[in-house]
Amino acid sequence: MNQNFSSMIDRYKHQQLRIGSVSPQQISAWAKKILPNRETVGEVTKPYTFHYKTNKPEKDELFCERIFRPIKITNVWYLKHLPSYIANLLDKPLKELEGLVYCDVPIAKKRTFLLLRSFDTFQKQLADLDLRIVIDYSVVEWKELGEECLMGNEWEDRKIRRRKDFLVRSMELAKHFIQTNIELEWMVLCLLPVLPPELRPIIQIDGGKLMSSDINEIYRRVIYRNNTLTDLLITSRSTPGELVMCQEKLVQEAVDTFLDNGICGQPMRDVDYSGRSVIVVGPSLSLHRCGLPREIAIELFQTFVIRGLIRQHLAPNIGVAKSKIREKGPIVWEILQEVMRGHPVLLNRTPTLHRLGIQAFQPILVEGRAICLHPLVCKGFNADFDGDQMSVHVPLSLEAQAETRLLMFSHMNLLSPAIGDPISVPTQDMLIGLYVLTSGNRREPFFCNSYDAIGAYRQKRINLDSPLWLRWRLEQCVIASREAPIEVHYESLGTYHEIYGHYLIVRSLK
Repeated sequence: MNQNFSSMIDRYKHQQLRIGSVSPQQISAWAKKILPNRETVGEVTKPYTFHYKTNKPEKDELFCERIFRPIKITNVWYLKHLPSYIANLLDKPLKELEGLVYCDVPIAKKRTFLLLRSFDTFQKQLADLDLRIVIDYSVVEWKELGEECLMGNEWEDRKIRRRKDFLVRSMELAKHFIQTNIELEWMVLCLLPVLPPELRPIIQIDGGKLMSSDINEIYRRVIYRNNTLTDLLITSRSTPGELVMCQEKLVQEAVDTFLDNGICGQPMRDVDYSGRSVIVVGPSLSLHRCGLPREIAIELFQTFVIRGLIRQHLAPNIGVAKSKIREKGPIVWEILQEVMRGHPVLLNRTPTLHRLGIQAFQPILVEGRAICLHPLVCKGFNADFDGDQMSVHVPLSLEAQAETRLLMFSHMNLLSPAIGDPISVPTQDMLIGLYVLTSGNRREPFFCNSYDAIGAYRQKRINLDSPLWLRWRLEQCVIASREAPIEVHYESLGTYHEIYGHYLIVRSLK
């Protein structure tokens, strides 16, 4: 890539990231290295990765962090970008430029492009182009077109409007290049940097086989075609010109694949560090907590888990860490719980009509594939548990996490910001449960064991919602020693209730 990522701080002390072209000299400086024997290295000349017998990297290959041999290649970002930067600045049709770059158009039939018979001359024309003169000529021509009256001919009027739009784009583009101090000849690539091996690893899988990153294959294709073209140029006297042009086209296409290898098509609604699932009630949750399924949580916090595995020396690189995550071992869940313990998440139910439509929660791991939510926060989201879906987002920056903790936690938004009424009030299922528990002073029967209670239900002496007393023998039940109560209620009479997930224990302080 020929992009220079430079961090800066503007006059308002805001951090920015600027993307711009860099010179071939800068790319060469990135890769240039001086060995202890005073030898200068940095050029990748072999399209290989590792030796097939020794599994060791070979000299001047892709894992030596060298740079490709100089060959003039047009940057696809500046050529095929709509509108095309190069076509605008040279004031030439894009199809003709593409035909020249990819050697699809016979140059002999294009007299205006006789000077562009090589990429060196193509680069020279861009270098000789004065952007200030381009701006001046564009302004003069735009004024001349503005003074002309519409002729009444729809075809001619449309042609004038298109030309004026083209001139405006050319002026804006020229001003941008002047402001950013980018030379026009940098749009034609002379050198192509190679990513460090850590970003394109080769991983050994089961059976001793090696699995390589896809970008290594793209690098191999570029180097192989570049070396073939170099050999043809060395023997150019005995090589047909058509063969050289065909090989130049192959090199251009290989570099295009390397630079423009993104996902094409209509942008979708996928957002990184986010997920979506159905919500269900979590009666044992605290007001400020939510339950995330393991499947969603491991995807949301995968980057943090990878960092934890590498920091604890459980994985040497990202590829091995991802393999451990796919295996889902116990250490992965331990690191995930440690990461989630100090990282809040945001829950959002669309449409977000007011501020309480998105709130922050402390996540915990739950089984299943649905997001668990406390029923008291449903009113703020205008949600219920009949199939509603909610999306979960992970705040990344420290500023976002601080704002989440101070302003957006659910237990800190108990009042409506519009009218000041309580927003966390019982609704629906909670109201039904309260009604059943408080509906009259019904007689509470006593049973010696659960079999008597089931028999009474079959005889229709009690109902499913009937309160009852059951004799509980502690010597017959086994309670997990590590299980902690969900809540503990203390009463003025000296007793307290320990509420667990599936049972209740009444104890006395005396």
